[in-house]
Amino acid sequence: MKKQKLAAIKLCAVLVAVYTLQLLTGFQPGFEAGRSAWWKFFTSFFGHSDIEHLTNNLFFIGLFGTIYSLVTSTKRFWTTFLISAVGANLTAFIFYPDSVIIGASGGAMGLLSALTVYNPRQTGLALGVPAPMYVVLGMYILINSAGLTGQSQVAYEAHLFGLLTGAAIGLRLRKNSSEPSDQSKSKESGPSDSTDNQEKDRDEDLDERIRKWEEKYMID
Repeated sequence: MKKQKLAAIKLCAVLVAVYTLQLLTGFQPGFEAGRSAWWKFFTSFFGHSDIEHLTNNLFFIGLFGTIYSLVTSTKRFWTTFLISAVGANLTAFIFYPDSVIIGASGGAMGLLSALTVYNPRQTGLALGVPAPMYVVLGMYILINSAGLTGQSQVAYEAHLFGLLTGAAIGLRLRKNSSEPSDQSKSKESGPSDSTDNQEKDRDEDLDERIRKWEEKYMID
């Protein structure tokens, strides 16, 4: 359980370490087709173009990634991040083949959408205001969709694909988590009651995990 809780924190630590390495040594983890080594396609997930880029992703992963790590395994947390990041990078390469690809944004978006699909009623932050996760996700979909119409150095297409990939993983997680409970409760109640009870149990379990995490790691 401890490793599970610290997955998001470890990812943030890796991002900070890589950016520090960039500053101190001039290492460039970004990927540029035809000019970069193939392995930089993967190191690009962990590098950032500037401190603002890094800070934005640390916020995303620190907030939404931490909550997601409480409801899933460490393996699935990293799988969600990496698959979303790979998909986002491939999308960026298709739309911007001559550009340098760098940043954890695609993976961070994947964590956000996976959490939302798994538990849409979980409370998140939308422009600093507490709101259900489905509202938060909708806001970021609108922001990134609007970005497609303008000129920018941000690969909004990659962000959207990261959201789509994470949503698919979250849907699978939600389905898998409901199957055992549905089977055990089907003898006592109908399908509708079973689904409602499962969602209630999932919400209560997540609230309890968050409460315990806050008691252990948060400072009053």
